[in-house]
Amino acid sequence: MSSVPSAPQNTTGSPRPKKADKVPLMSAKDPLSIPVMSVNFRRFVSKIGAVFWMQDRVEEIVMWRRGWKVTTTWMAAYAFLCEAFSPRRRVTSLDCSSFFPQIILIGITLATYKYTPAMSAASLLDPPAPPDPTDAASEGSVDWQGNIQAIQNLMGTFSDGYDAVYPFVLHLTHRTPYTPYIFTALVLSLIPGIILVSLPYLPIRAILLVGGLAPFVVTNPYIQYWIATLMNLLQSDTDLRWLRQKAGLDTKLPLVSFAQRFLDDNNLTDTCWTAPKREVELFENERLVKPSGADAQVDESAWSKANLHSDERNAWTRRQDGWNDGSVSTNLTFSLDPGWAFVETEDWRLDVDASWSPQGGDVNGWVYTNGSWLDPRPYFYKDAAVTRKRRWTRRIWYDAAKV
Repeated sequence: MSSVPSAPQNTTGSPRPKKADKVPLMSAKDPLSIPVMSVNFRRFVSKIGAVFWMQDRVEEIVMWRRGWKVTTTWMAAYAFLCEAFSPRRRVTSLDCSSFFPQIILIGITLATYKYTPAMSAASLLDPPAPPDPTDAASEGSVDWQGNIQAIQNLMGTFSDGYDAVYPFVLHLTHRTPYTPYIFTALVLSLIPGIILVSLPYLPIRAILLVGGLAPFVVTNPYIQYWIATLMNLLQSDTDLRWLRQKAGLDTKLPLVSFAQRFLDDNNLTDTCWTAPKREVELFENERLVKPSGADAQVDESAWSKANLHSDERNAWTRRQDGWNDGSVSTNLTFSLDPGWAFVETEDWRLDVDASWSPQGGDVNGWVYTNGSWLDPRPYFYKDAAVTRKRRWTRRIWYDAAKV
């Protein structure tokens, strides 16, 4: 009797769907079965050792575990292949590639060579039976347990890689609003990429050489040590003050302000560049009007300069204590000493780190205080913080021609 099920008869008289003309055949493989799974798993574990052996040998070379001589030898061999298989040596490349199967088989034979005594004439006539491959890793042996351990680690590595890649796959499968933009960028970059790769002067060999040797360089123990040291330094010194000190650059400003100052210096005129410069400051002040309701959340819309009382400090003051001489205009400028003028190529810059406050500030530079502008804290504390302030700075320069 045939194991293929027959197509059901159409007894309703209705037209048959187009895809129902052919019934898909069931798979000829074994169905899901716990006993079959157990048998195949035991067979798989006993025979997968060679794959993990090769993986360990590759890791030993790439991770420099067998010493620098072995790894550098493989790096030199790879560099030789990048040079030999060049577009200018096509004939040589084809000739060399035709010997690859022989070279691989010779390498396997030499790697598995073991010294044995000379065989007698009788042993040549009656050679010993080859070992049973199923006995290579018997169940429960050390090699068998090693294969189980490797499979366990492989499953964990695959799962970790899957979890790391899956969030990015969502952007390609129309599950996020970024899919159309990514698709457009891929389509627009396809044709220039094809043209770039097909250019005769594209350094293919150099790209392959650098790309192939980069993993060896990155996994070098000394490079790993310096990478770990640099990462620890970046975590402890987020403003890169140590690196700026080594480079002879200003270390007082936070990293964001330092980058902004670098751009501002690049825009200075020649006259302003050589002239004496200094900073002036303004403080921005706001008061909170709490929304009605016991469970109402305080957001940015609840803070405003319009909420300031008429008998307290202005929205913009010259000092943090609220002092103001009344000279701050609507465009946030004020009178300066004779000969001094605002740098026209830059505007007011926010002190993001609130360096003027010993307590610091939040991510936007705000320092929160109570109703009397006292008890400063770098965060909003409920039922007490109803005022806040932050500092803005701008550079002025001395123009001797105006004196």
